[in-house]
Amino acid sequence: MANLRGLETTPNPGDGVTYSGTVVKDAAGVLAVNVQGNTLYPRYADPVVVAVGDPVTVVINGTGDAVVTGRVTLAPRPAEGTVKTVPPASPTITVTGTDGIDYVAKFAASYTPTVNDNVLLAWNASFPYVTGQVGVVATAPPVSTPGVIAPPAGPAPSGQTPYPATDSATWVPGLGVWDAWARQGGRVYQGTSGGYTTYGAWFYAGSPAQLAGRTITRIQFRIGARLNEVGAYNSPAVFHFYAHSSANRPGGDVTRVTGPFDVVVQPGQGPATIDLPLTFATALQGGGGISIAGDPYAGMEGRYSQPDSGTLTMDWTR
Repeated sequence: MANLRGLETTPNPGDGVTYSGTVVKDAAGVLAVNVQGNTLYPRYADPVVVAVGDPVTVVINGTGDAVVTGRVTLAPRPAEGTVKTVPPASPTITVTGTDGIDYVAKFAASYTPTVNDNVLLAWNASFPYVTGQVGVVATAPPVSTPGVIAPPAGPAPSGQTPYPATDSATWVPGLGVWDAWARQGGRVYQGTSGGYTTYGAWFYAGSPAQLAGRTITRIQFRIGARLNEVGAYNSPAVFHFYAHSSANRPGGDVTRVTGPFDVVVQPGQGPATIDLPLTFATALQGGGGISIAGDPYAGMEGRYSQPDSGTLTMDWTR
């Protein structure tokens, strides 16, 4: 890593300073990041996808260790689009987003792509996935004619949309900064240890708001693997799940608006999928996310150490 000319590094290696950078290649063709004229060879938060020229955020700690935590876009990703082309026997299609940009997208096996369909888009890093067609207002049924039985109304449009977490972290009021606790890396903690209280949260950049107005029939949530060496890790722990109202990390703790919903996680338990109460739907459709809070002190992997940690899958009907 080049000398960090003029870049502030913190005296506490557990803290970090965030910078803007640009992905470049050095003279040898090795991928690197330019931050204020410094060529850095950072680590990358999994599963960040970058290309040369991409603007990115870089966190540098007190030892000079740099981590690219994400890509930066000039505009928010579109939640919907229109199918433009459907190449025969191709695993991808072209979709024109509501931002007017054409994107190459994959599509759910349950959806049959058709040109001019208005579709929902879910984003995983820089790549869009078509999860289904946007529901349309049904036409009025034909007027019954004497002696003719009108056909029954078709089923209401429905779908299942996944929302991978775009971020996860732990807030500690006594430290006043996100992701400064213990193992960092976006891991999520609850409970109190050493006089400090921890609050974990997953964020979705407001993406579930695209289901506003729809009826949610099921909410599945992918929990992270339980962390060893955190609290009484050899005993079962009750994790207290809440829905919160923040699309991204706020300046302090999130506002938990629904919950708790308690789930017992066993010692050494790996990733698992649970069902959350449908009462969480209102906050999620408002662009919010998921939080854990309350004793006992325990933790689980976040989306940077376990990419599917925090993934929401919401079943819906119009």
